[in-house]
Amino acid sequence: MKKSGLQKRLITSILAVSFAAGLIVLIVVYVTGRTALKTSIGGTFRELAETVSSTIDLSIEHHIEESKLLVSAQSVLSAIEDSNLIYEGATNQEIEKRIQEIEARWTGGVGVNAYLFEVLNNRATNYLKDFAASGEKGIHNIILITNEKGAVVGATEKPRHYYYGSQKWWRSAYNNGIGSTYVSDIYLNEEFGVKTLDIATPVMKSGKAIGVILMSHNVDSFLKFVAATKVGTTDNVMLANSDGTILFSPATGTKELQLDKGLLQEISKEQSGWVTTRADVTYRGRQSIVGYAPVKITAALGKENIDGKRWYVFTSQDPGETFMPVYSLLLRIGIAGLAGAGLIAILAYLTAGKIVRPVRELQKGAELMGTGDLDYRITVTTGDEIEDLASKFNDMASKLKLFYIKLEEMVKERTRELEQRNEEISILYSTVTTLNQSLDLDMTFTESLKTLIEVMKAEAGAIWMLDNKRRRFAIVASQGIDLTTAREQKMSEIFEFIGDKIINHGKMWASENITVDDRL
Repeated sequence: MKKSGLQKRLITSILAVSFAAGLIVLIVVYVTGRTALKTSIGGTFRELAETVSSTIDLSIEHHIEESKLLVSAQSVLSAIEDSNLIYEGATNQEIEKRIQEIEARWTGGVGVNAYLFEVLNNRATNYLKDFAASGEKGIHNIILITNEKGAVVGATEKPRHYYYGSQKWWRSAYNNGIGSTYVSDIYLNEEFGVKTLDIATPVMKSGKAIGVILMSHNVDSFLKFVAATKVGTTDNVMLANSDGTILFSPATGTKELQLDKGLLQEISKEQSGWVTTRADVTYRGRQSIVGYAPVKITAALGKENIDGKRWYVFTSQDPGETFMPVYSLLLRIGIAGLAGAGLIAILAYLTAGKIVRPVRELQKGAELMGTGDLDYRITVTTGDEIEDLASKFNDMASKLKLFYIKLEEMVKERTRELEQRNEEISILYSTVTTLNQSLDLDMTFTESLKTLIEVMKAEAGAIWMLDNKRRRFAIVASQGIDLTTAREQKMSEIFEFIGDKIINHGKMWASENITVDDRL
């Protein structure tokens, strides 16, 4: 296992480096690809939102113009004028009473057959029905016209009420006889059970409003082009107002949804654009790209319209589909990387084998030399640092052999010296024994130092002792040292430091060169 460890580590290292490089490539591709894709998809979604916004503008403008053309028809004008003539000579109280009586009967379904027959079978009604039949099927919930008092004159089908003078759309469109276009916000119409968009325009004659026409639109049909507008399979284009209420969403139908406040703030701008968000309505919690654009006509119509709100178009798409090109690219790169890793593993095995074989030869040589076979020579011909290392091993073996030869000679020489030293120690012991019998300490120190210097073959020496009275070290004997006052002071400081170490640790203190010893 040990012999094959280096080869395994080399292969592992090469593969690790390769995988690390591949991982870095994947990360770079992912980050740059995702960023580029965000910019591209974001731009596409912005253009999509702009297109839908412009289409809504054109559609509303078209239906406003359509309603104006309807009320310009002679049959419609005649029916309204005839209806208004009924009120001539009557006071406002009488007119209101008459209308309220018919309204009560109308909503109660009692005694209104004559009125209903008149409303549903006059020339104006027939004209409206012909218009509705010639247009897009199902786009109108109802088309009705009223006179100047708000009473129904004609309708494509029976309306729920006879009197609409109190309705907001009627008051806004009639505008006290001045006349004005009215467009409602999208709302759930309880009468028809669908989301509805109302457009009301005044019937004008001689500069005065003589009646109002209401075109109530089924939003699912009115905005069906929005549902058909796609750039992928999971994306949806939706419509929201400035309160954050989603007015139209192909994915949810009539279900009421509310935009996240943060996302609403991002998209409710005067200019179109795109953002990344985790608050997408359909894919909440996942990072999505949302394109947005304002519906400009909602600002141009005035505060009385759209309930004083603004409309905004925005897009939504499954992030999985959005970033699929990046994931697909990563998958292809990953497969190519795995194939490359297999090739690298084969090459690494072959390359590691060439590296390990000379290393094993070095290992074998080191083991033999370690056991004492200094005549063995390592043979490596790689032409690189390993060959140079083998040469150094061979040189080392040669030098070690010479060293061992010299060491044997030195051992013999040291043996002779030790024998001599034993004799000297014996003499020293005898000398010290004799000196210990002396009562003169100065002579004892001097003679002892002299004997020690001779035995140790030293050049100079000194003996110092701790003076208990003065609490410092003092030199009591010296030989071969020029003790000037200044030098004695300096040496005393050094001796005091060394003595303190010896006393505290109880061990011999030695120095190769006291002048450069960093312990002092």
